[in-house]
Amino acid sequence: MSILVLNAGSSTLKYAVFDQSTCGELASGIAILDGLSESTQLRLQYGEVQQTDTVAGIAGYSEAMAWILGRLKPLVDDDPIHAVGHRVVHGGTEFSQATLVDARVCESIHRLSMLAPLHNPLALSLIETVQTMIPSAKHVAVFDTSFFTQLPKRAWLYPLPYEWYEQYGIRRFGFHGISHAYCAERAADLLNRKDDALLRLVICHLGNGCSATAVRGALPVSTTMGFTPLEGLMMGTRSGSVDPGIPMHLIQHLGLTATQVEETLNRQSGLLGVSGVSSDFREVELAAASGDGRATLAIEMFADRIRSTIGAMTVTLGGIDGLVFTAGIGEHSATLRSRVCSGLDCIGLQIHEGKNEANQCNRDIAEENSTGSIFIVRTMEETAIAREVKRLLTQQRTTGSS
Repeated sequence: MSILVLNAGSSTLKYAVFDQSTCGELASGIAILDGLSESTQLRLQYGEVQQTDTVAGIAGYSEAMAWILGRLKPLVDDDPIHAVGHRVVHGGTEFSQATLVDARVCESIHRLSMLAPLHNPLALSLIETVQTMIPSAKHVAVFDTSFFTQLPKRAWLYPLPYEWYEQYGIRRFGFHGISHAYCAERAADLLNRKDDALLRLVICHLGNGCSATAVRGALPVSTTMGFTPLEGLMMGTRSGSVDPGIPMHLIQHLGLTATQVEETLNRQSGLLGVSGVSSDFREVELAAASGDGRATLAIEMFADRIRSTIGAMTVTLGGIDGLVFTAGIGEHSATLRSRVCSGLDCIGLQIHEGKNEANQCNRDIAEENSTGSIFIVRTMEETAIAREVKRLLTQQRTTGSS
């Protein structure tokens, strides 16, 4: 039997199939849905075999899933899909671990959509679609927020009237938890300090969405994303943290609606808003290299905010044993890593530019005299989700629950 894992983003759908007994990957791929084009690129890798199709007329995830399942069918005929693991961004405080999908879970995902408007609606739509396509499979939701249910109260409570937390549930939730948990475990392995409760890590998940987390041992101590995935670091199209007086000023004095402000902060800000070029960091880098001043400014702002956050989290931890760069930008942009680490010698971190340029994952790229390690870690969210699905199903078999 096998596990299908689905990881839905705003314009991509990553998928992978794993052997349920070993969680070894059997096949993987991605559907890239670009709303600006009339075609969709779909990729599949199975062992050494790679297949890429560009298909016209795919309007959304439902059609993409039909293509994916059609391509996977010959591969899983003898090893049918027994379970489907779905990445869900916002689970509030209700879900501290992977959970079987039922009507109550779907209602919670829907209710929390207002706090994760770029993510939860897509995840829920995909769950409902795939439930009809593979009705015999067990469907499991794995939440990005689960890792952060372990945050200390002083880290998740905002300095607002306490009644707002009690009455309205206003608190920090944290996101990218699947990635942060995986990278914390991987960094501990690389440092040969697994199960070391004193290990101090700062993990920078830098993609279209960006967040940083301070981890002591295997537990989160602090994280940048908050009540919604809008808070914290500057991102591809999201502003990150800004003066809360700005939205109020725009609404009260300049005539913008709350909907307009929310749309701008989520979809028209960050790298895109400052550079005027793109939300794709690669395109912003190219524009900066050609002399575009606003693109250069966007990169400088991006790096400055990441660097200052690393410094703050290092103080929170009382020092740092390892800094981790992960996700699309963190894994692939040597220039960004170099910019971020420039100046971190004040906390004992020194990057080796040659090792940094080599861009090899799961390797220490710090100078020999650096007091802490610097790692590029390829985050493997799909593998982490498969392991969570296996753990849940094994637990159910052990307890005899359905």
